[in-house]
Amino acid sequence: MDTARLRIAVIAGPDADEKERVEASRQLREMLLRQRVEQVGPAGTKTAPSGSKAGDLVVVGTLIVTLAPAVLKAVVATVQAWSERAAGRSALLVLGEDSLELNGLSGREQQRLIDGFLERTGGGAEQDASDEPA
Repeated sequence: MDTARLRIAVIAGPDADEKERVEASRQLREMLLRQRVEQVGPAGTKTAPSGSKAGDLVVVGTLIVTLAPAVLKAVVATVQAWSERAAGRSALLVLGEDSLELNGLSGREQQRLIDGFLERTGGGAEQDASDEPA
């Protein structure tokens, strides 16, 4: 089965501190794990700040979702539902060379952008594979 890696930058709000960003990422991760994704985890980086110890670093507020293309639509709907739960929340989804920002746009405009993203990335033609609503 083909899989894709979707990068999600979680934005908890303009005044969110690191603790709030970590909590927002945890909440979104839990919601995403209810979908038929293979894996959801924090993004890492190999570039450590000068003077730090060696090892992989976690990028706070960024998740990597490994998924089959058939569940992309359900994942996007889940992220959209998460972003609508609190004022100021948004998310940037990146799949390959394409990206989608989910934020406080009107429902019609946001849906137009989502539909375009799904069409460009091949997720629009698939059935919603979620077991439960987002």
